[in-house]
Amino acid sequence: MSLIGKRINYDNNLGIVLYEGPVTNSKVIWLGIQWDDPSRGKHNGEYKGVKYFTPTVENSGSFVKKDSPLLMYIIKEEKDKNAEPIVWGKVVETVGFEKIDKKQSNLNELIEVGLDLQNIEKAFAENESKGKIKNICPSIEELNLSENLFTHWDDVFDILDELEHLNVLFLNKNKIDPTSLNNIIRNKNAKFESIKTLSLNKSIEEWKTVCNLEPYFINLENISLGFNNLSSLSPSLQLNQFSTLQSINFEYNKFDSWKVIEDTLDTLNLNNNLIDNWETILELDKFPSLQKLRLSRNPIGDKVEPASNFRIFVIGQISKLTQFNGSSISKSDRFDCERYYINYAYQEKQKLNWTDEEFALKHPKFKELQNYHDIILTKKEDKEQTLETMLITISVSCPQRTKKVV
Repeated sequence: MSLIGKRINYDNNLGIVLYEGPVTNSKVIWLGIQWDDPSRGKHNGEYKGVKYFTPTVENSGSFVKKDSPLLMYIIKEEKDKNAEPIVWGKVVETVGFEKIDKKQSNLNELIEVGLDLQNIEKAFAENESKGKIKNICPSIEELNLSENLFTHWDDVFDILDELEHLNVLFLNKNKIDPTSLNNIIRNKNAKFESIKTLSLNKSIEEWKTVCNLEPYFINLENISLGFNNLSSLSPSLQLNQFSTLQSINFEYNKFDSWKVIEDTLDTLNLNNNLIDNWETILELDKFPSLQKLRLSRNPIGDKVEPASNFRIFVIGQISKLTQFNGSSISKSDRFDCERYYINYAYQEKQKLNWTDEEFALKHPKFKELQNYHDIILTKKEDKEQTLETMLITISVSCPQRTKKVV
């Protein structure tokens, strides 16, 4: 069996096999390794003028002997034909599962499980079927599968499919082939609805992988994508992708412009914060893709009288919103809110006697909206308010029944 493409563990250093075979003037079988940690290697895959493999980062690979006692890779060796193999563990040898049952009699009560750095490649052996994980420890809510030897997402999904109560999943420092998402067979229609938090630090190379994972994690609220060298958030998310997402961790990536985030941000939840000024709200209009916004229970909402004006002012000043505080915004809603805001802002300018410069700072959206709605505003004359001055004339007709106008 060829080991090329296999994940390996060499003295607790993880990597992937890019070459298997002899090298010049040597009868030993060597493996060319691309390490997960580029600083672990010192080799570029060339020996005595012959190029055997090419690491993704220059001088980040190594040659190791295939028969090295420090090397672990996933090969099943049957020592007891009647014994059942340990699922999840390194399948270097198998032992009777009843031994584990005796030592861990309360596995069914486990809630948090850490299986990081355990050389795990898949959920079950080739001659087994699904169900064992669910039978043994069905109550797991938090699972750490970091730093293991997975190569295919289908193998990860096999595990998740048996854990109905799983809420938090750590897959840090796993180098799973991203193209395997195009070839999901056993779990093609799976949806892991209970998982709310997913950690993929040092695990992916492209934002596209995250987009392709979304259909399987439809209720995700938190995702960590640190240390992945991401520099772009392309392709853009489709409508309703990650609709429940509340937080993303992008620490230690390679974004060089805030515009990368601006162009992607579709939904923003700022409920229960301490926002108390309109300057902060106005900044949100600079996000070109922002469509859904929540601002409940912020101090600024208590400063607006009447309270209904708060929704009007937000809609009027953030031009691309389609939903505010969970309520949809129709075209007629936007039309009415913008025109009301124009009138309110102009009256405020007169009342407070602002200069044009002061007014532009307080209401930077005003000029744009006035031009869009083609509204000409005139200064209101100061005169005593009587019933007559407050009246307007309305003409009413019903042409379907009569030509009369009243």
